[in-house]
Amino acid sequence: MFHDLRTALTERYAQELTQMDRTEFEDFLTAEANRLEAEIAQTQSQTELAMIAAWKADHEGNDPDVLTTQRLYQQARHSAEETVLATLWEGHRSPEDEDQPIEPNPDTMTGMQRWLTPWAIEATRETEQLTERVWPDQTPRFQVWAEQLLQARLTDGLAVPDGPEHPLVPELTAMVAAALADQARADAERAQR
Repeated sequence: MFHDLRTALTERYAQELTQMDRTEFEDFLTAEANRLEAEIAQTQSQTELAMIAAWKADHEGNDPDVLTTQRLYQQARHSAEETVLATLWEGHRSPEDEDQPIEPNPDTMTGMQRWLTPWAIEATRETEQLTERVWPDQTPRFQVWAEQLLQARLTDGLAVPDGPEHPLVPELTAMVAAALADQARADAERAQR
């Protein structure tokens, strides 16, 4: 099994631990294989006891014969190996997975999380009118982004200004201005490519 563990470990870590030289990688494999082998042995021991107890319960308290005991031990070993090897891959993302960004689910996002995404919540007519009252002198582009910000805040139950003198106006104005500046930079970078 030690050889199989090394093979599984090599497969798991070869692309991830490329900063190690060959000797360091081999030392890592040996140490990790020893650790996994000990974990398998411990899991196997616990599984053997449970399997024998279950067998006895199913057979009126009688002990299993030698062949049955060996079979139960083999099953316990196999089960322990599968369990431990499965943990080896938990949380692993292959390079192919990393190339594809995780697509967010707009249904699970708050209004504010959606604000600067393609899933921004469309402003209602009332929100559009409120935005025109709060920022009457801003550009139409600013007002569209501000409408979506106010709609996001309303969706999340957050306070919104009711006029240009409201204490939230400077903070929200800065948020919209920063978002517009970020968008302008991104547009300029795309245009240079």
